Amino acid sequence: MNICFVTCKKLKGLAADDEILVNYLRDRSIGVTAEVWDDDQVDWTKYDAIVLRSTWDYHVKIEQFNIWLDRLTALNCLVLNPVSVIKNNQHKKYLFDLAEKGVLIPPSYFAEQGGTDRISEIMRNNSWDRIVVKPAVSGGAYNTWTTTAAAVYADEQRFMEMLHEGDVIVQQFMDGVINHGELSLMFFNKRFSHAILKNAKSGDFRVQQEFGGTSVQVTLSAEVIADVQKLVDSIDETLLFARVDGILTAGNFYLMELELIEPALFIGTSGDHACALFYNAIMELVA
Repeated sequence: MNICFVTCKKLKGLAADDEILVNYLRDRSIGVTAEVWDDDQVDWTKYDAIVLRSTWDYHVKIEQFNIWLDRLTALNCLVLNPVSVIKNNQHKKYLFDLAEKGVLIPPSYFAEQGGTDRISEIMRNNSWDRIVVKPAVSGGAYNTWTTTAAAVYADEQRFMEMLHEGDVIVQQFMDGVINHGELSLMFFNKRFSHAILKNAKSGDFRVQQEFGGTSVQVTLSAEVIADVQKLVDSIDETLLFARVDGILTAGNFYLMELELIEPALFIGTSGDHACALFYNAIMELVA
């Protein structure tokens, strides 16, 4: 079997976690090649499967990215996760769709591109003292920021500029992110693998490593895992991988993000256990 892990130009290769997976798969006779998604010279048809792993610039080239996905579909390439899943997961409106099905998400407001919404009014109407503002199409906390009722009027122009560029999600700030950290649960072919706890550095709210965040593997209760498993199982399409990000508040899991495009999988925290589950998923979905 010959597959490719798709990356981006700025990374200049694969992430360290993905290198661990590559070595594990190669030891089991699965060839893995790194390819840059917007390299026009790549022959995508030569691969048994195309696995998106670190296409971390797709959100700033979204039109070009979707043209590339359509090209893969036209070439009858096996893309994992499927193109339909990738396209649906690009826009954070999926959070509202999941909420309609009973999934708990932070109290949220959807502001449409070109609209006349004002964050001061959104905060006042919802009695929110602090909010998080993020583009509906983004990744890695790109252009994500927070403000308070005391500072919101000074941030109106910034919000209006974001609305000019695209849809925007406004969420009530969840203190649990700061007080208890954010959980990430990893699944391979919808089977739970491992979980980590991410914490922001002092004075920040972003848990990503590039902003000084830290992570450590954690053991979760069977009840929490089963709750998140229901969410993963509710996705009709096949999923080679899924990362479910959320926080626990009063014993309930609140979904922050359902990462189905190019999430870091924190393989290094779990080692061969996660690698074996990933390998089994590849064999089940590709072989």
